[in-house]
Amino acid sequence: MRKIGNIKLELSDWLYNAGVVGIANILESSGDVVKKTGNIIEFKEEALENFEEKYFKYFIDKYRSFTSWQRIVSFECEIDNLKECPLNDASLKRINDYIEYAKDRLKKNSFKSAYIIINNDNVDILKEEKKLKKIKKGKNQDFKDIMPDVIEQLNNIKFIIDYLKKDGVKKIILAKNIIYDVIDKFWSGVSFLNTSNNTKNMYDNFKEYFIDNTSTYLNEDKTKYKYKCFSCDSPISKLSKPASYDLTWINKMGVDMSRKTSHFWNFYGDSFICPICNLVYSCIPAGFTVIRDKGIFINENSSMEDIIKVNNTSIDNNTSFEELEDKSYLMIANSLKQSEVERSSKEIDNIQIIKLDNSNNRRPYTFNVLSKNKLKVIINHRKTLNVLIKGTFKNSSNEYINIYREVIGRLYNNKNQFDIINDLLVLNLNGKFNRLGYVKSIIKINNDFIGGIMGKQGVYYKDIDKIQQLGYDLKEVYKNKKADNKMNGICYRLLNALKTKNQNRFMDTILNAYMYAGKQIPVILLDSLKGDNKLQTVGYAFILGLQGENGKLSLCKEEKANE
Repeated sequence: MRKIGNIKLELSDWLYNAGVVGIANILESSGDVVKKTGNIIEFKEEALENFEEKYFKYFIDKYRSFTSWQRIVSFECEIDNLKECPLNDASLKRINDYIEYAKDRLKKNSFKSAYIIINNDNVDILKEEKKLKKIKKGKNQDFKDIMPDVIEQLNNIKFIIDYLKKDGVKKIILAKNIIYDVIDKFWSGVSFLNTSNNTKNMYDNFKEYFIDNTSTYLNEDKTKYKYKCFSCDSPISKLSKPASYDLTWINKMGVDMSRKTSHFWNFYGDSFICPICNLVYSCIPAGFTVIRDKGIFINENSSMEDIIKVNNTSIDNNTSFEELEDKSYLMIANSLKQSEVERSSKEIDNIQIIKLDNSNNRRPYTFNVLSKNKLKVIINHRKTLNVLIKGTFKNSSNEYINIYREVIGRLYNNKNQFDIINDLLVLNLNGKFNRLGYVKSIIKINNDFIGGIMGKQGVYYKDIDKIQQLGYDLKEVYKNKKADNKMNGICYRLLNALKTKNQNRFMDTILNAYMYAGKQIPVILLDSLKGDNKLQTVGYAFILGLQGENGKLSLCKEEKANE
């Protein structure tokens, strides 16, 4: 009897890594032991038993709240209340909106194919769907007049919900939801996503195509195999199924070697993978986190522990893709220690951020690179960034803008933050934004960015507090002279000068302000003439003080914790 061995998978390129993270997520969510050592995961072959059940269970557990099945059955909690409470326009609209949604979904092709797989002779759900009819209230009718129709429709709804909640029905319909909501965004054309298998059991399809062939391969004597797996270099016997597989089934990734041999040396296609790697690639959707046709994967490949951790982002039905991005970026910062970034003996590779947009047929995947220097900035200010997530402001189009998203987006695109700093200070002058502590945080984050990533163009971080205090002190002088009404005009002129990087106009305004105050211009302000970035950093810190923020008192706890 053959001894059961272990399967080892090693990190490689981003696509394979997504599959490795996916298979680890699936196994760990089912209670299987997955050993992580460096860039390798290891698990026993016996973990592949019932893997098809584990596969779908993982997706169902993670994405159930996003499915149409969940939206249909969740109406159950309202039925009793609607029967017992007085009916009104709002509750009638709620019932009719639900009936419209349920009728539409229950007639979808994915649901129809699920009914065939379920094969229940006792219930024809399509006949039950026809019984669902919107309730009409005539002009001369009271709500009590239509109550019998309401009760009838609520009973019809309850019957359908009870049927959908049966274990065998729930298992198949939820799997269908997951297949078309998540899995087919990444691969298609094989197993349960082959059109010929549309009305066959997806659990059986997955087992036959991925698991059975993997198990057979693990039991084979491979000593005489002459070919090598394109992904893991394992031996394979021949370049055809079921001994090996091409990658044409991976959406927008694989090359059809029967038609596109020109991609390969001497027109000979050899990019075939072994059955184990074929299984790994089927788990790519479990490595990504997907929300409504968009997904994200963080290729943080410094270790298996880290790459699994940073991609373990919790979501619910109220999570937007933008919020998912916010959480994912913070997961990167929180997973790394400052010492790991700065330690010269341990170089951290650039981290890829892969985003999927399934609506973009030509280029569904986009890539951002999070460099080591960007990581330093994020880690230095991770607590402050976490606070900025709650910050919003209204732009000129009356749209609410998330401050964190604006700041982090500029970081990843190698852009400074001066434009948003200027906008927020102008909004403050107009009485439309009062969270100047956020502005202070952005100035410090930006100063770290331009001082590290863009070269030595930053200002010593403690000087930012001093410069802000100088602005506050000047404001107090004007206040004592009963001339604080001049402050807004001074601030506007300074902001316009900084926006256009006009040093002369900036210094003329500063000179006139200090002459009126009867004070000498501090040397630290004159130093700002040494470069555009220093001018803007110093200038915005100074204006922050002019607008009423005391440099010694305004530093938030989160900012202090970072220093």
